[in-house]
Amino acid sequence: MNILVVTPELPWPPETGGKASQFATLKALETDHSFRLVITRASPQLYTLAAELEAALPHVRVIRAQSESAPKEQIRTRPSWLQWGKDQLRSIKRAFRADAQGAPAQPSNPTRPYYPFVPICSEALVAISEHLAWADLIQAEFHESLYIAFLPITTIPKIFICHQAHARFCERFYHSRATADLLAQTDCMAALVLETQCMKRFSRIITFTQEDRDALLSEEASLSIRVSPFPIPADCETIAPNAVQKWPLDIVYVGSGVWHPNVEAVRWFSQEVYPLLRLELPLADCCLHVIGHWPEDLRQTFPEGEVLFHGFTSQMADVLTGNISINPVFTGAGLRTKLLAAAACSSPMVSTSIGCEGLGLQHEHHALLADSPADFATAITTLKRSKSRAKALAENAFLHVHSTFSAEAVRDKRNQIYASVCQEFARK
Repeated sequence: MNILVVTPELPWPPETGGKASQFATLKALETDHSFRLVITRASPQLYTLAAELEAALPHVRVIRAQSESAPKEQIRTRPSWLQWGKDQLRSIKRAFRADAQGAPAQPSNPTRPYYPFVPICSEALVAISEHLAWADLIQAEFHESLYIAFLPITTIPKIFICHQAHARFCERFYHSRATADLLAQTDCMAALVLETQCMKRFSRIITFTQEDRDALLSEEASLSIRVSPFPIPADCETIAPNAVQKWPLDIVYVGSGVWHPNVEAVRWFSQEVYPLLRLELPLADCCLHVIGHWPEDLRQTFPEGEVLFHGFTSQMADVLTGNISINPVFTGAGLRTKLLAAAACSSPMVSTSIGCEGLGLQHEHHALLADSPADFATAITTLKRSKSRAKALAENAFLHVHSTFSAEAVRDKRNQIYASVCQEFARK
């Protein structure tokens, strides 16, 4: 099947949850379909990164806008070299201010949730129109692509991949701030109505969790929604617990500082959980190791010694295996890539209830769940003091995610959905 994907995120490198989920799904489907990607968010590094993605996934082609072409070597005079250097410096600065490769950086403490209901740029619409004859199916990803609902196309079906229900995100955003004023109520209602009314115009909606599906159907029962999670991150080396040589049980958090729920999670740990750990554990055992891109000015807002920032790494198993993965988030919806990776790498987990939503994890069997600072600190201390308990949780979680979120399981489910969508559309 030929699938035309419209997304704001180029899924390469797979360094954020959204990119990792797309990349892992594309990888799982590499023998079944051909994909062409229309990227709707501009990026100065798109051309280079697109070539790297196509080399990693030969069944995927990234559609370049006509105005974008490969960098050309040419003879430059001294003034032109100076101008070229200035242009390159600007591009680098823009890239560092963005989500590594183009996603707009967000305030670390925003007062309102982000607003994804935006039109798609004209260049992207032109690219879509030029490849419609090739496509058997249009797949829109993320709420920034909901505008695809209004494409006047009647020859092929359109499906929408809902990475997280935005109304639930908004509700939790304001709940975490104990805000229920008119602004909060308006934002939440607008998100719910806008997302469900746009979704009605798709042949099928795919959510990653049952919780998101239930929330959407409670507002609009006519939506055709199927739950189909993404697989364990494809770039993550899986390591079974019996293959782990060392269990340092350091505390690790995976997440980029350009996404404010991650900033809130690390700050909550630093301000609320860390002081309680210091009452029970040696100083060296209390430090949180953060993996992911974090701007330097944001790093400086955390006390030295409490939080150590290590930057992004593609070798996730090296930092997760045998260590304690925490996910103290209170904002968001959808499925957490970081915990799938943690379970696949034999990393015992401590999470809030929201943080492990959709994974089917059972408290005290697959992970320890805690929603208060005292309970969260107690859970970490328990694992620190009992390696056997940590190993048992890691083993149960490893078996669970491999049976539910393997590439094979996700591939079968997604292909069933694709086939049923096309068959139903053909009968209309």
